[in-house]
Amino acid sequence: MTRCKVALLAVSIVILAFGAAYGQNELSDFPVGTTEMTYRITTTDLPDPQTLELTVTGLPDGRYRVRMTAESTGTPDQLSLFGFLFGMTTVRSGGTDIDFGPISALLSHRDVLAVGEDYVLPGGGSFHATAEQDIAGIPCLIGTYTDPDHPDTRTTLAFSREKPVFIAPLIKVEERHGSDWEVTFLLELTSYSVTEG
Repeated sequence: MTRCKVALLAVSIVILAFGAAYGQNELSDFPVGTTEMTYRITTTDLPDPQTLELTVTGLPDGRYRVRMTAESTGTPDQLSLFGFLFGMTTVRSGGTDIDFGPISALLSHRDVLAVGEDYVLPGGGSFHATAEQDIAGIPCLIGTYTDPDHPDTRTTLAFSREKPVFIAPLIKVEERHGSDWEVTFLLELTSYSVTEG
């Protein structure tokens, strides 16, 4: 097995656009101080989970420092897909590309989304808000995104209701095989902390 560790340190940058579901908050939403987020990523392409650590430091002069560290274990072929997040607006899951562009319409209104409601999205997709749940201590709205171009795929997403997060706290992609649903991609926030100042 090859062990790969990739780190990116950027001082005073504007973050790369991760796409709608990924880039939930603007940098200006983060407080002066340090916000640390750790995500666990599981895919059918890699036997072991990946770890993504993100640190956003708001500097007193209005600039930001962002540090991303991603770690994964696998064979060279498996790791050829490593680093999927950088600049990506889709998730490739089990041979299907999931486009999160339509979700951007919801992000700016996530504070008024209500559990039990269905929201029609550009392109004909829909988002059904299913629950309120804490993920890593963050109050979130959970819902299911479906795309008419991929009827055998569904995506569960969580939007942070209050705290700034760099990437949505939950992205779970499932594909239907007969009457069963298989999780092919899972990104979940596992820890979150803020040190102000």
